[in-house]
Amino acid sequence: MPKANALSTTQRRCVLTGIMAAPLLAVAPAAALAQQSDDVPLFACHQRFQAAYSAARAMSNQPEPACNTPEADAYEARFDAMVLEECARLEELAAIPAFTPQGQRLKAKIILALLPEHLRYSEMDGETQLILSLARDLVRENAA
Repeated sequence: MPKANALSTTQRRCVLTGIMAAPLLAVAPAAALAQQSDDVPLFACHQRFQAAYSAARAMSNQPEPACNTPEADAYEARFDAMVLEECARLEELAAIPAFTPQGQRLKAKIILALLPEHLRYSEMDGETQLILSLARDLVRENAA
């Protein structure tokens, strides 16, 4: 599978899976202070995701070996493994609840960074527009 298709299909599926975890309500300030340490797993997972994301992007920027060679097959296998790792870390992020405004903002920023890229050539339906609107609201609200 060509890199562009693998990234697009895999990442879109991962991002759409992660969207289901988008927080619907902001945590009250007093509760946020009490639960601040609860987002430690979320931030640690984000670091693992960022490492996998960066590694896949770095490899995709490298020149590819000539087609139909053992080197090309090995390259594609390594690249596919990186994309799968990135997808797994994104799914892990989606499974970890965000308890604080900082954690909610982090998830919203991830949605805003990834979703539009993967929907660039697709028609945005109302549900997708609502998800992006919520993510923008969370980023804007927590920035104030």
